[in-house]
Amino acid sequence: MRPAIRLTVLTISIIFLSLALPARADEVYLKNGDLISGEIQTSEEGLMVVETAYAEKIKVKWEEVACITSDKELTLLLKSNEKIIGRATCPALGSIQITDEQSGEIRDFSLADFQTVNPPPPPPPVTYKALVDVGGAINSGNTRSKTFNSSGKFQARSKKQRLYLEGKFNYGESEGDEDKRNWLTGAKYDYFWTEKFYSYLRPFAEYDKFQDLDLRFITSAGPGYQFIDTETASLFAELGPAYFYEDYGSEQDSEYLAARWAAGVKFHIIPQKIIFFHLHEVYYDLTSDVGTYLRTEQGLRFALVENFYLNLQVDYQYKSDPPDGNKSSDTSIVLGIGYELNF
Repeated sequence: MRPAIRLTVLTISIIFLSLALPARADEVYLKNGDLISGEIQTSEEGLMVVETAYAEKIKVKWEEVACITSDKELTLLLKSNEKIIGRATCPALGSIQITDEQSGEIRDFSLADFQTVNPPPPPPPVTYKALVDVGGAINSGNTRSKTFNSSGKFQARSKKQRLYLEGKFNYGESEGDEDKRNWLTGAKYDYFWTEKFYSYLRPFAEYDKFQDLDLRFITSAGPGYQFIDTETASLFAELGPAYFYEDYGSEQDSEYLAARWAAGVKFHIIPQKIIFFHLHEVYYDLTSDVGTYLRTEQGLRFALVENFYLNLQVDYQYKSDPPDGNKSSDTSIVLGIGYELNF
C-alpha cells in the first residue's frame, strides 16, 4: 500500500473510531499503521512507554507516533516547559487535542510541540538511606562460643551536601572467656562544589579491648571526587591531611599528623540482586616514625525478600607498629542479615 493511501486510511479509521466508540484504553497510533492499546506510562529519552495487558511494557520511538488518545487525564510537558493536563483525542495525524475536564477548555497541539508525556515527579530535595546489619552465632557441646556483631549506616544526600554516619559493635566469647570486644563510630560530611568535585570532613573513633586500644581518634579534611554515582554503581576517591591520636592502655600514647587516602566502590553484579562493595582508608604518618594504619571493608549483599538482604563482609585492619604482644593485622569475617530503608 502506498504511503499516501495508508495515511489516508489510518486517518479515516482514527476519526471513525473516535466518533463511534468511547475509548476504553489509551491508544497510540503509529505512522506505519500499527495501533497499541494499553496505558500510557511516560515518555523518556525519546521513547513512549505503554503498559499493555498482552505484552507488558512496550517502548516505541516518539518520532514514530502519529497520534494518541487517552481515557483518562494525561500530563503533557510542552517544549516551552508549559504543563498541560487533560484527556487526549486525535483530530488528525500529527496532532493532539487536549480537553481540560474541569474547565471544558479544548486546545489543539502538534506532536512536535511536546517534550514528554507524564513526566516523572522531580526528585526530593533530600534523600535518605539507612542500612542495619545484625549477625552472630552460638555454639555449645564440645565447643562453647558465641559471637555477636552489629552495624548501622545512614546517609542523607541533597544536590550540594552529603552526610554519612556509621557505627559497629563486635563481641565474642570462647569457652566462657571473652575474646572480642570492639566498637567503631564515624561520620563524614561532603560539600559538592560541582557535580563531582567536593570537599569533605571526616571524624572517626574506635575502641578495641584486645588490641589494648582505649581510643583511636582521627579527623581529616580535604578534596574528594565522585567519579560515578548512580543507582547501580558508585566510585569515589579522597585525599587530605589528618590528625591522628591513639590512647593505649599499657603503651605510650601517640599523636601526629598523617596523610589520608580513601576510596570506595559499589556496583550491582546483578541489578537489585547481588551487590559488591569495597571501602579502604589509609593513614600514613608524616611527623614521626609511628608508621601506617589501614582499614578496609568489602563484601557482597544478596537480596532476600522485601528490603532484607544477606550480608557477607570481610573487615581488615593493619597497623605497622602495634603494641607489644599484638599482631599487625586483624581480619574479621561477618555473616548476617541486613535491612535497607530508602526514604
